[in-house]
Amino acid sequence: MSRQKDFDLALNTKWFTKQPPAFPLPAMKALGPCASTYNWLWEQDFAGTTKTLICAVRWTDTKAITKVRVQWRQSDPLGTVTAEQRHYPAPAPLSEEELDAAHKLYGANIATWAESAVGTTVGDGECWTLIQRALLDLADTYRQYGKEAPLISQGRSHGYPILHLSAPAVGSNAGLLRLADVRRGDIVELKSAHFHIITEEAPTAVPGQWGKWQKGAGEKNIR
Repeated sequence: MSRQKDFDLALNTKWFTKQPPAFPLPAMKALGPCASTYNWLWEQDFAGTTKTLICAVRWTDTKAITKVRVQWRQSDPLGTVTAEQRHYPAPAPLSEEELDAAHKLYGANIATWAESAVGTTVGDGECWTLIQRALLDLADTYRQYGKEAPLISQGRSHGYPILHLSAPAVGSNAGLLRLADVRRGDIVELKSAHFHIITEEAPTAVPGQWGKWQKGAGEKNIR
């Protein structure tokens, strides 16, 4: 993976003096969806007020991070501004063993949390808000018990990406979620999908006999 080059911080626009600062910069947003945070510091001395702005941006797809520190004199922002930036590469890909361990640690609890919310409105009712709240609640619980907390949502990215599918026609990817080893508790975002729910067979309560039960048979399109 190539090292991230320094961004043109466009200091001549004085974006860092605005409240709130105009961050992330357009060049950063151009790399993809991202989330950001910032913090201000003020220092007063005989020469006047020195301001320091510390910003960070994380790209939701790769989890790479860039931090920017800008400092200037309040009396002359353009004449005194200095800046530095540091780049932290995306985490290394997880091994099959690490993914399996994460599933065992988090999968069942994520699914159970979501199931407990059926029939209720979570947050603003958006699907991504549901999993965001689930991960936040579970992260707090894991920390209380001294365990490693799951990564909380970064925008609409909710963990380590393991699969991306694009179907050219209805049914062309049938069964691929199972083949890709998508498991209970994994988070799946669907842009457009067609569900075909069929009659399933299950054993009856009588030993040696088989019966059929039907669960919500029908079809549904979602977007």
